[in-house]
Amino acid sequence: MSGVRVVVNSDRTLATAHAFIDEEYSKHKYGTVTFTGGKRTLDQNALAAVWYLDIAKHRGDCNAIEIKNECKYLYGVTILRREAGNNWLYERTIDLMDYEKSVKAMSRFAVTSIMTVKEKTEYLEMMQQDHPFLTSER
Repeated sequence: MSGVRVVVNSDRTLATAHAFIDEEYSKHKYGTVTFTGGKRTLDQNALAAVWYLDIAKHRGDCNAIEIKNECKYLYGVTILRREAGNNWLYERTIDLMDYEKSVKAMSRFAVTSIMTVKEKTEYLEMMQQDHPFLTSER
């Protein structure tokens, strides 16, 4: 099995990950486990929240929640699709919808909440490239 991503953020999910690894190893006697370290930081989360509001104010035609969903779709899905399992999911759901429905559906998809610090940094950089008025200095 390839392209499986397990987010470990509690004792329960750690136990689930252990069970998954044990089961896969007993079947295949081989596997690769990558531990990336912490999730995105609270500072990254706070910055993204401020930037969603800034973009919404700048555009004037939507609110911060709509901007968050748009950013999750435009930037987050692009980043997460690099993993085969995620790409498979998006091909069978999001890709079947038009743009507006895809953006609205982002409220139901875990995107930024499952990103690593590195992925969230890339996400914020992509936001800033498309919206040069954004600044991390507050």
